[in-house]
Amino acid sequence: MIKVSASFVFILFSFLCFGQSFHGIVRDKNSQEPIADVHIALRNSANGTITDKGGNFSLGKLQKDSVEVQISAIGYTSIVKKFSVNGSEQVIELTPSAIQLNNAVTVTALRSERLAFDVSQSVTSLSYNQLKQLAPRSTPEALMSETGIWVQKTNHGGGSPIIRGLVGNQVLMMVDGIRLNNATYRYGPNQYLSTVDPGMVERIEVTRGAGSVLYGSDALGGVIQVISRAPSFRWDGLHIGGSATGKWMSGGMEQSARGEVEVSDKRVAFLGGFSARNFGDIVAGGTLGTLTPTGYTERSGDAKLLFRTGANGILTAAFQQLTQADVPRYDQVVQGGFSVYNFEPQTRQLSYLKFETATKSKWVQSIRLTASLNRSIEGLTSQKNNTTDSKKQSDEVTTMGWMAELTSNPKTNWHAQSGIDYYADNVSSNAKLTNAITQSETSQRGSYADGATVSNLAIYTNHQIDFNKFQLSAGARFNSVKVSVSDDVFGNQSINPFALVGNAGVLYKLHPHLIATVGINTGFRAPNVDDMSKFGTVEANVFEIPSAGLSPERSLNIEGGFKYSSPRLSWTITAYQTKLSQLIDRVPATFNDLPTFDNRTVYQKQNVGEAMIQGLEADAEFSVSSLKIFSNITYTHGENETKREPMRRIPPLFGKIGTHYVHPSGAWVRAEWVMAGKQNRLAAGDKSDARIKIRLIDDTMPGWDIVNVYAGYSYKLVSVQLSVQNIFDKAYRVYASGVDGYGRCMTAAMNLKF
Repeated sequence: MIKVSASFVFILFSFLCFGQSFHGIVRDKNSQEPIADVHIALRNSANGTITDKGGNFSLGKLQKDSVEVQISAIGYTSIVKKFSVNGSEQVIELTPSAIQLNNAVTVTALRSERLAFDVSQSVTSLSYNQLKQLAPRSTPEALMSETGIWVQKTNHGGGSPIIRGLVGNQVLMMVDGIRLNNATYRYGPNQYLSTVDPGMVERIEVTRGAGSVLYGSDALGGVIQVISRAPSFRWDGLHIGGSATGKWMSGGMEQSARGEVEVSDKRVAFLGGFSARNFGDIVAGGTLGTLTPTGYTERSGDAKLLFRTGANGILTAAFQQLTQADVPRYDQVVQGGFSVYNFEPQTRQLSYLKFETATKSKWVQSIRLTASLNRSIEGLTSQKNNTTDSKKQSDEVTTMGWMAELTSNPKTNWHAQSGIDYYADNVSSNAKLTNAITQSETSQRGSYADGATVSNLAIYTNHQIDFNKFQLSAGARFNSVKVSVSDDVFGNQSINPFALVGNAGVLYKLHPHLIATVGINTGFRAPNVDDMSKFGTVEANVFEIPSAGLSPERSLNIEGGFKYSSPRLSWTITAYQTKLSQLIDRVPATFNDLPTFDNRTVYQKQNVGEAMIQGLEADAEFSVSSLKIFSNITYTHGENETKREPMRRIPPLFGKIGTHYVHPSGAWVRAEWVMAGKQNRLAAGDKSDARIKIRLIDDTMPGWDIVNVYAGYSYKLVSVQLSVQNIFDKAYRVYASGVDGYGRCMTAAMNLKF
């Protein structure tokens, strides 16, 4: 109540005061020419604008003596800089640069805008420009072959990032600072990130190996945050515009269209979009042919509305919805004994209200209040071969969220982020069996106990202190979780685990362009409804029943590395070790006193696992004139110490190397060689997994490499993108996936602005 009351005081204060104007011009440092379309934004605020054709901008009147501003533009080095607010014109100079590595602004690493070079965490960032050039088919596919990230696809509509050997509910996914993970997120590969439309994405940030202090449960492997695009306020009057985008992929693999409209002035800004996407069956490489069934359809819409409230306040209202229809699971149809196995529908809805404002207080430099409603619907229609019975399941999770965040700057060299999070999940689950001959319907227990609930309350604080050449950071989080399951078949159960986690890091500037980092953090993952209440088939030979008495999984991560950043060369190298304890794993069990059910082995979950993951990650970018060379490499070694065997789904050695050339006319071309080594360190569960064993040769998953080429050109309001993927038409399957990779294929995309 104290924080809520304070927020109303700040709102009233912002309406009553006038402040000083913050405006200016942005120029190229070398040519001194003005730069158009530069994004200017206050740190830790939605208050932002873009420069006009003359490089001019204005953020209106601000009630602060000084502000920290984030400035970014395509082809220039991003900067975060402090300015005095005195009403005079600001002159900002940007340095041209093709280098993006370490120059990107990251929000996720510290829950506050910083350059990637200035944080001790290991981060991966994909900018809007990179996403536009790659034109990925789905959001998870955009992350393929990025440093430290392996993307597994059980089906064409899926895409599950594996970060530092951890996958599923051991990786936290977020959209606009709001948790995507909910009470039924399962361990292992899943499809949830594919429910984010890539057309609405501004950038994707990944913090590898850390995140529990700032974001809570599930961040054992790291945090993936998708930041959606936002409209910009216009200082020069009413602006109405929009765009239309179309994309085509050979072999009938994709036909997509998206339309957007933006309306803004100095106080109100709106951006809305709608996408319609049809995906055909995958045409795989070599002699693998067409994978039937893999195609599906997708529709999505999104809207974001921003209001200025006085000089410093911004109120944001946003809505997102995506629905996938008839998404087949290819491996279950081809190998699992099903004639039909479709996710129908797969829907994600997110609505939120966010208010943020800045003050002159050093202890409450900015405050952000967020209320969110997240709704996830996962339907499944299945029918086994040679049967007349079809089954329809529906699992729906409604999540209410409330967050209060504070950014503090008690001293010039002391920065802090603190806050309170609360999420409440409610699960609805049901199933029915229909006989095709008699048309009779029989209700059955769903995948989970209907009406199960989860509540999650946390308080956290994280601090950074700059001292000479050192940056010291430390933080802590207290989390209390309650899971309640009412189950008429297996009995009621309730757990109330809590966790206290912390982190500490040191960044040392060896040179203006070179830093050394070392960090240690603890993490946890609280048991959820999927762990405690799952009932049904989860793999071809596994039938799972509910479990009781579970406690949180724990992690201890230690890492160290170096970062180098200059106008021509940028690189990072990181080594890490993650110790995992109290891992929740399946163990043999009985159902109705039998070890098998429905011709599958019966399992339930217990805290039985201990594991160790170690790895090395490195990437580099080098620029010569208009040519950039980029590369990365990732090595991961995981050991299940309990079973004395390799951990499941540990990626092989993988990486890429490529070039990117931009012609003065605006035309560009990108070529890349992407590779993955063989993987012969397989767990017993890997060898028995139908998705993997179908491609094994002598108990080894073969390595592969492909070549992709992308090109594009922009002229005034029109831009085009062309690509050829897997030029040599190689047959391959990404390790742990249930579908094969694309064969040689072409894509063409066009964007028209108005």
